[in-house]
Amino acid sequence: MNQILHIFKKDAGHHWPEILISLSLLGLSTRQELHPWEHTSALYSLRPTFSVLAGRAVTPVTIIFWVFLIIRVVQEESLVGDRQWWVTKPYEWWKLLAAKLLFIFVFISVPLFHMQLLLLHQFGFPILPHLATLVLSQLAFYFALFLPAVFLASLTKSFGQLLLTVGCIVAAASGLAWLASKTSSGDAKTPPAFVESLQTILMWGSFLVILGWQFARRRRLVSAAALLVVLGVNILIDVVVPNAKTMEKKYAHVDAQTSPAKIAIAQPTEANGGRNISFSPDPTSEVRVDVPNKVSGIVSGTMVMVDVIRITAGAAADSKWTRDWEYQQVELWPEDQSKVLSYEMGRKEYQKIKTEPLDLHIELGLSEYQEVDARILPIFGSKFVDDVLGVCRVIAGPYSSIECLKPFQAPAFMATFDPQKSPCTVDERSGFIQEDVVSHAWGYTNYYGFPAPHYSPVADYSMWFKTVSLLIDGDSKPQRNKTLIFCAGSEIRLARPELKRQVRIQLDVPNVRLEDFATNDGE
Repeated sequence: MNQILHIFKKDAGHHWPEILISLSLLGLSTRQELHPWEHTSALYSLRPTFSVLAGRAVTPVTIIFWVFLIIRVVQEESLVGDRQWWVTKPYEWWKLLAAKLLFIFVFISVPLFHMQLLLLHQFGFPILPHLATLVLSQLAFYFALFLPAVFLASLTKSFGQLLLTVGCIVAAASGLAWLASKTSSGDAKTPPAFVESLQTILMWGSFLVILGWQFARRRRLVSAAALLVVLGVNILIDVVVPNAKTMEKKYAHVDAQTSPAKIAIAQPTEANGGRNISFSPDPTSEVRVDVPNKVSGIVSGTMVMVDVIRITAGAAADSKWTRDWEYQQVELWPEDQSKVLSYEMGRKEYQKIKTEPLDLHIELGLSEYQEVDARILPIFGSKFVDDVLGVCRVIAGPYSSIECLKPFQAPAFMATFDPQKSPCTVDERSGFIQEDVVSHAWGYTNYYGFPAPHYSPVADYSMWFKTVSLLIDGDSKPQRNKTLIFCAGSEIRLARPELKRQVRIQLDVPNVRLEDFATNDGE
């Protein structure tokens, strides 16, 4: 223990300027976090002030400086080579590692923990019920930020070497991502859950083992080679493990009669009508295919989310064009009458078959959510407190919304606002009128595992209400801009969404051309 404290005192004495800078940055960041709504309007204005931008940059600068400080402390006793002065001392490797972790704990974790306690107290959130989550969040910080910083510092001799190493890692990751984008024809490929868990355990477990090996043996080449082997094994698992059927297993196939939503594909003449498309000069750019739909049959008190889409095209000459699942995240509410689903394909693919008559087979993965614990939430004044939403305020203006603060993460909610029942009035000189159709807001989280590495324990989120999509009458007359207005006396129907089922449906569109659905907003 004396050796650990000796190394700790030596590091604290050598790096006291960096420690003071770190604590100062944390203080500035705390001041910014204590006023999350102070500069919101200025930040989203057309010309935000320098002070607003600088204030928002304090937190990322603080985190980056922590990484710099950790690297400096670990490289104080360089683990690369065998001619450092400290190897002549009776240092034991585990005590050296413990001293470095103690430094991180005392000068980074402890101040951050007290800052988080202060934020919870200042916003009126109880501390004891969230104490366990706060501790686990600190542990997550070690895995997500501190451990990689210690790991990279242990494999490099100087800060310049570390920057070069990080550059090589970024370049390799970018290359792999580019290669994956060229070999994959969709963005919704996911391996089974047990495979993802295996990869996570393998990756972080290997980090810990290799880090301990490097401190114990100081053999950089062996440690780097072991890291490359682990990365290669993870990539190999991604390639070998079949995941094409993941979506089919997750979403059970149902027919149109038992589908939670009645969806019918609109004919191309009702959508783009074969209009001329001008493309980006980049020949590798994607072509977006917009598929218009007519929606009906959604039960009141439910919401259907279009999670993923896959399109298969059969040409008259028996040639096939198939792409994998792509994410959508399109909300379908009971009042909706029309929605547009978007799908992307390569320019070369599109050019080959854009004029061919195709039979499109469109598969949709749907999640049906049902209201639970529904209630009416009255709004009194510009600020209010709710047990589910947290501390909230109404953002006034031409596009009203509700912004809230909640410990750690935003809650799941289904919210409905009917402006026809609202007592709000609009200033005639504003050029806006109150929206006359129902609007909905949606928030959902399916994350129930290990807490994320939260810097601030207070999540700042917004409830954006979107109007339902109705079929447009071509003869309707233009009118002033519509907007949502919240005021004292407005009422919101608030409920918790519960996943009821996940299903897959197929829609067939015979004898159409892709160019009638394609869209691109010019060069």
